[in-house]
Amino acid sequence: MAESNARPPATIRTILIIAAGLFAVACIGVALWLMYADDGEEKNAMGKPIRSVSDTPVGAPGTAPVTSPAASPAVSPAETAIPPNTTPPRATPTSTRTPAVPADGRVDTRTISFAEARGLPKVFAIAESAAQDADILAGVFAGSPNKRPAEPTPATDFARNVVVTVTVDAGCLDPEGARLFATGNLLRLDVRLPDRSPPPECLAPYIRLARFEVPRASLPQRPVLDGKSPATPNADSRP
Repeated sequence: MAESNARPPATIRTILIIAAGLFAVACIGVALWLMYADDGEEKNAMGKPIRSVSDTPVGAPGTAPVTSPAASPAVSPAETAIPPNTTPPRATPTSTRTPAVPADGRVDTRTISFAEARGLPKVFAIAESAAQDADILAGVFAGSPNKRPAEPTPATDFARNVVVTVTVDAGCLDPEGARLFATGNLLRLDVRLPDRSPPPECLAPYIRLARFEVPRASLPQRPVLDGKSPATPNADSRP
């Protein structure tokens, strides 16, 4: 019984003390490593740049990429920079006539005159100014000034309209008037005839000279009538 209460030998006590010390050192090392790791991650997170719009994917909701029209500022032509020693480009002049083909249908808005035209040159002409219209009338009535009809008022406003002058072959019934229609670039005349039968004989068919006022926007860009383009009449136009 006296031997069971005896202390362990000194060698065993020394080994236990060393083991306890190594365990304590290991615990302190692990704790220090964990503290260093947490501190490094915090510093790394604090040093990262803020996510900008340019870093955001194009398809991300709620933001627009810098290259999209919504994010790019609009620049007007007047604000566009012009390199030095260069001449700014001139603005393209607007045409007096629309290049678009008008919708099919009637194009004349007023009949200026619808007069007898026997002995006069056949004509299909378009005047876009008062000077052109004067040249056309001079060519048509050069040999027959007495047949020139009086022009009604008001005069044609050539800033908005043109004048189409055309010979109308009416046949054996005295026509009461005519209208001008367009189908694409093709013009056609619709002659209004009296409601009666034509005579059995037709020695001298009726011929009229129609002058129509047509809005510029309603006339085709390249009008053609009976396969012919408009032209100013001259001596060769006479029948």
